[in-house]
Amino acid sequence: MAPADAVAVIVPNFNKEKTLRACLESVFGQSYAPVEVVVVDDRSTDGSREIAAGFPCRVVELPVNSGPAAARNAGVAASSAPLLFFVDSDTALAPDAVGNAVRLLVGSPGVGMVQGIYDARPLFDDGPVEAYRVAFEHFWRKRSVGRRRAATLFAASLIPRTVFEEVGGFDESLRTGEDAEFGTRLPDHYHLVVTDTVVTRHDDVDRFVPFVREQFGFATQTPLVMLRAGRRRNAGTGMRVNAFSPTGLVLSGLSLLTLPFVFFLPWLLPLWLGLLVASAATSHRFLRFTYRFRGAGFAAYATGMHMLLYALAVVGTGVGVLRVGYVVARGRAR
Repeated sequence: MAPADAVAVIVPNFNKEKTLRACLESVFGQSYAPVEVVVVDDRSTDGSREIAAGFPCRVVELPVNSGPAAARNAGVAASSAPLLFFVDSDTALAPDAVGNAVRLLVGSPGVGMVQGIYDARPLFDDGPVEAYRVAFEHFWRKRSVGRRRAATLFAASLIPRTVFEEVGGFDESLRTGEDAEFGTRLPDHYHLVVTDTVVTRHDDVDRFVPFVREQFGFATQTPLVMLRAGRRRNAGTGMRVNAFSPTGLVLSGLSLLTLPFVFFLPWLLPLWLGLLVASAATSHRFLRFTYRFRGAGFAAYATGMHMLLYALAVVGTGVGVLRVGYVVARGRAR
């Protein structure tokens, strides 16, 4: 029988041959060595399986592409250690990440999950879209350090197997937002702790159109996750809404509503510009961070991307609300 502090690392993977080697090298380079490493391949069509086969890990191949939720559940089923450390295959852990997570979990009664944060710099720097994306993820997740409720991130997280089983695993019907939905089901008597002593570097989306598609997809899932959360006391855990300023979302929504009228009523242009500026100003802490981090040019670029992100959040959430309403009206809600 494995000791109570033994760790199984679970790595879901789909077509990440670019980053999988760096990911597994970081896992096997941990100062606190895991007793099991399980790579779950979600029917990759690239060279991922061959890369995983070069490491002393167990490779589980899913029969059909089923999404990250199913891959993580399969990894848990294929392991036996009492502690589960989830790592995304497009990330690379700092050498002390697993050890720091275990020490925090063991030394903190009532903690049901320890969650790390992204490094401010990407694993592979592929341009400004990725630089902005990773910087923002780092900034808002670092602000959650020390809090007991935060948006759930399974790119670098430790959870006891007993807690995972009590929650019920990941909802395999979700292709995105599955980690957020998992967090809303964390039992009331457990706390989620975010720490900056567990750090991972992320190779994020690096092209504009995939960035827009991904963020829009996240936003459309938010109403569904909130509906499922219902009146649970831990409903705030897992949600990504704490990444955005509510005032900024309202101002962004007003600017979107105003924009069509600007073409017919030019005198509304100053109002529209004022709403845009006010929306950006609600994120002044992040924008100051980008200035200190990479300079004025990057800060200006980040401002434009951030305004776009708010617009995607508003439109995507609106679409998500309509979708939930349609499902409920047709009687198909779970």
